[in-house]
Amino acid sequence: MLKTFNQQCRAVELLKRQARISIVHKETRLSKRVPKEGYHEIHGRFACAGAVKYSTQGLTRTLKKYKEVTFFAACFATVTAKTQDLEIIHVIHAYDLFKKIYGSSQLDFTGAWVVARDLRLGITKLSKCHHCGAPVLLNAREDDSNRCGVVQLN
Repeated sequence: MLKTFNQQCRAVELLKRQARISIVHKETRLSKRVPKEGYHEIHGRFACAGAVKYSTQGLTRTLKKYKEVTFFAACFATVTAKTQDLEIIHVIHAYDLFKKIYGSSQLDFTGAWVVARDLRLGITKLSKCHHCGAPVLLNAREDDSNRCGVVQLN
């Protein structure tokens, strides 16, 4: 009973952030019907259908988007400094922190979840620029570099 209550609470927190139904299902193990109905109740419309189909590289096609994703990755690293597990609550806290600081960002919760997943799996890695110490997200773009966007322009 308590497990179901915790799953439902977690689902509500994800749905508030407009997480894709496939992510809510994966993270809570609730039947897909439950988050679909919850999404409609919370937002007054139906959720976008389909699975998550992109990677961190797909989220960083422009320098502006790369900087936003790198900033989220730094927030996620700060929140998860004590554990390497991809606890969805860490993604929620990191996303909330990110949006509080950078509210105009176009990065949505689903994109943030993808970045957190790729960091945990080692597909991407958060490092520091060897020249200025700013965060650099490695393996996040085809033109990967160990320099931040500012140093690359000089």
